[in-house]
Amino acid sequence: MKNINPLGLFDDYFLTQKLSKLGNPLEKLDRHIDWKIFEQTVNQPIEGNPDKGNKGGRPPYDRLMLFKALVIQSLYNLSDEQLEYQILDRTSFKIFLD
Repeated sequence: MKNINPLGLFDDYFLTQKLSKLGNPLEKLDRHIDWKIFEQTVNQPIEGNPDKGNKGGRPPYDRLMLFKALVIQSLYNLSDEQLEYQILDRTSFKIFLD
């Protein structure tokens, strides 16, 4: 089936503006919490797992972003699989996680 209305250049921008006007709860949470205060704690090395240097492979995910994903998971009562799906599917989750 052919798409009659292809996405325009600014459609994502207009979508985020509409989400803000409707009262995106994650946007409110992001405004009221300074996530930088958690950065030092979540970036501490894990005890018993010393950093063995860079041996190649995919770079690790940002730990602060993973922490924010756990906050979403707790707020919306999501399983790990559903969290991954919702992050890929929902624009508001993507914006919250940067």
